[in-house]
Amino acid sequence: ERNMPDNQETVAAAARPIFDQIKESLMPKHENQFVSIEPESRDFFIGETISDAIAKARQKYPNRLVHTYRLGHTAAVHFGAQSQ
Repeated sequence: ERNMPDNQETVAAAARPIFDQIKESLMPKHENQFVSIEPESRDFFIGETISDAIAKARQKYPNRLVHTYRLGHTAAVHFGAQSQ
């Protein structure tokens, strides 16, 4: 049996070093796009939207969790009001 990450926290921890390795090679061409990482395979999937990136990952790995980043941003999505 494989030792796959089984919750979002472990998936995020496993995806981070992969993201750190690939992000510079994806910039600036893919800035503002989303990259979903499946950490066991180390595969990544780029999409114009967060949904696109996750859908591409799920198409290849329907039963695995992925973690998604937005290239050029500190967070994939931002919630709340903008302060003035």
